[in-house]
Amino acid sequence: MNLTVPNLTIACMIVSCVIAFGLPVLLAMYFHKKKGEYVPIIVGVAVMFVFVFTLEAAVNQTIFKSAIGETIRNNIVLYALYGGLMAAVFEECGRWIAYRTVLKSRMDKDSNALMYGVGHGGCEAIMIVGFMMLNYITISIMMNKGTINDTLSQLDTVTLAKMNLAMQTLSTTPSYVFLLSGIERISAMMAQVSLSVLVWFSVKYKHKKYFFLALLFHFIMDAGTVLLRSQVESIILVELFIFVVAAIIVFVAYNVWCHFHTTSVKK
Repeated sequence: MNLTVPNLTIACMIVSCVIAFGLPVLLAMYFHKKKGEYVPIIVGVAVMFVFVFTLEAAVNQTIFKSAIGETIRNNIVLYALYGGLMAAVFEECGRWIAYRTVLKSRMDKDSNALMYGVGHGGCEAIMIVGFMMLNYITISIMMNKGTINDTLSQLDTVTLAKMNLAMQTLSTTPSYVFLLSGIERISAMMAQVSLSVLVWFSVKYKHKKYFFLALLFHFIMDAGTVLLRSQVESIILVELFIFVVAAIIVFVAYNVWCHFHTTSVKK
């Protein structure tokens, strides 16, 4: 049986792909007009690769190979708590270290906190959603054109099974689900930029409470998302939760920004 992907699904993938790649670019251009520099963006990308895609991934791989890891995987609550804690610790510590070292000389411009957040969150958006959607779009077009069989014939048994599952998923998943991936990146970017602001002022004015607040917010968002996805069928409710938490983080970060940035300007 030849599977096909609805055109509406492909359109939703394209929208999410545009959001994942385009949103960081638009924010970078906007914050640059607010005197932000491009170097913090590069640092944000580097921190994401080093602390998340390398160090955190290595630690997770080691732990999940152990007996403790097996216990964590088999208990959704432990898995959510572990995942939320690891993400919060590695990402927020990455921010803290970056601000204390390579960006120390650029702390005079608070807009650099926003630029760092764009790099950090933008890298996440592109790696997690952007490239995935590009891959999905390519597979979907090949499926609809009937040229996918040429590729399938070159795959080994294990890879072929994974590809068949992916094709089945692309063909049957409701179109809006792919659109929600892009919308989620908007919420995630809101959170990443705001968390970057909290840690920025924590380092700049030596207020540890804002660093721990960033840790707490990050933990709640990630752990809560995993738990909620395991308990409810509606993905829309999950995305609503992510947006609400992101909005709260934005509200807190905005107030912290207004207080310290206004103070620094007066000085």
